[in-house]
Amino acid sequence: MLKVRYWLLTGAAACALSFVQAPASAQPKPKPAAAKPAAKPDADPAKPNLAEAKQRYTAGETKFKAGDFAGALSEFQAADAIKATPQAARYIALCQDKLGKYAEAVTSYERFLADVPEKLKGEADGIKKRVEEIRAMPGKVKVETTPPGAQITADGKPVPQPAPTEIELPPGKHTLLFKLEGREATDRVVDVAYASTQDLKVDMKELPPPPAPAPAPVAKVETPPPPPELPPEPRSMVPAFITGGLAVAAAGVGTAFGIMALSDKSDYDKNPTAEKADDGENHALIADMAFGVAVTMGVTSAVLFLTRDEPAAPKAASVRTVVAARAKSKPVVSAAPIMTPHGGGAGALVRF
Repeated sequence: MLKVRYWLLTGAAACALSFVQAPASAQPKPKPAAAKPAAKPDADPAKPNLAEAKQRYTAGETKFKAGDFAGALSEFQAADAIKATPQAARYIALCQDKLGKYAEAVTSYERFLADVPEKLKGEADGIKKRVEEIRAMPGKVKVETTPPGAQITADGKPVPQPAPTEIELPPGKHTLLFKLEGREATDRVVDVAYASTQDLKVDMKELPPPPAPAPAPVAKVETPPPPPELPPEPRSMVPAFITGGLAVAAAGVGTAFGIMALSDKSDYDKNPTAEKADDGENHALIADMAFGVAVTMGVTSAVLFLTRDEPAAPKAASVRTVVAARAKSKPVVSAAPIMTPHGGGAGALVRF
């Protein structure tokens, strides 16, 4: 056994030396090494980074459970930007709803409802109901008027508070009417979206000055027509006849006493006595007085006969008054003494 090992080791050494001592020309040329394939990059930029999306989604769930809805919204939106999923859309809608961004929440809810995952089918009905509730929410209109204090009417119903104020209106178009003393009435049509807030500023124009009042028409005073002139009333001739009769009677008395006075004078001339003289004087005096009355009555009777009818009553007096006055008037006869250079007498004065 030892000999065999010896001979094997000796043969191997000889072979090795033969290879070392061989000429270089006898060695074969080495073949060129084949090019190694390029190493692949760690990530493809064209593909979404699902690991980051999952990390952001998990962070969003943690913040949502902690009540940090704004932080959770940011995380879910970042995860959704990497790869959009209905799960992320649902969480985005919930965060927007919690933060009062109702219009954006409806858009996100509808995106979720368009592709509901099988595991979340049970939440679809609740989300649909929530969308209907949001769509029925009134919108708010913040109203300001210049100048402030205008009274507001919305669709014919008065608003309790004057401007500036905030009005809640259901979704749709509404007409607002503004009124303020000294300003022109102004109306505006506003289109209110659900759960929205908008500002409305209204400039109230001043009323134009009132026109100058027209001069008042001068009322024409119509002068009433003058009353018709009364025809002269036929005067009664009774007074004329009475005075004429008295004149005749007085003349007769004067004549009779005149004759008696002449007779007394003739008797006195034949037989002058004091008695005859007195009788003659008395008869002559009575005759003079009688003739005086006769003359007075004669003149009065002539005046009554010859005087023209008096004119109608003045226009200012009513016809009825004049007629009544004439009806009530009565002639008044009174005696008046008459004195002459040769004697005296009495006369009658008639008043009508």
